[in-house]
Amino acid sequence: MNKEKYLHKVIKHLSCSKKDKKRIYEDLSADIDEALENGESWQEIEMRFGDPKDLADELMENLEVDKKGRHKKLWIGLICGVCIVVAIGFLAYKMFIPTTILLKDSTYFNYDEVHDKAMEVIEYASNDDYEAIANIGIDEFKQDSVKEQIKETMTMMKHGAFLKISSEQYVENSTLTSKYAAASITVMYEDNAITYTLAFDENLNLSAFYMK
Repeated sequence: MNKEKYLHKVIKHLSCSKKDKKRIYEDLSADIDEALENGESWQEIEMRFGDPKDLADELMENLEVDKKGRHKKLWIGLICGVCIVVAIGFLAYKMFIPTTILLKDSTYFNYDEVHDKAMEVIEYASNDDYEAIANIGIDEFKQDSVKEQIKETMTMMKHGAFLKISSEQYVENSTLTSKYAAASITVMYEDNAITYTLAFDENLNLSAFYMK
């Protein structure tokens, strides 16, 4: 089953307005395209999303509509994930266009050190150890509110036992004011596949943590 057939099956099982169906279709399509760009195969994505009917049922549970059918709120929890971005580098990104190079070509970051740090985060995430993730992050990560966000995100992304890492990509992003190393890592679990997007500041403190 290809992407279009899969999405049409999902939409077919939704019981909501045409407007909501269109929005869900566009969100899912964009999420799939982003995953493909990040190195996931369609087979991995389809396995992560699961059966079209089950996905539609889950989306309907998360789609809150009032008695008149007016759209209030759309959550695509396990599909889009929850982004926790508390990063000095990302604030700079809004002001300056970053330059991106492969991390192996960086003269600032050591590839092996960044890789080891990323694997440490993956191990903590695979063990649902949100406290450990918060503790290796920048100061903002240690705030109770951010810890709670991390906990909620990891609780939402149920995955089962770790199987393997299916893809890894590492880059350096730099602006006029900052540099950070970024990693996109797709992990295959027993019940799900999760793509982690991580960022580390100049001192290799975790500054961004994203799961989808």
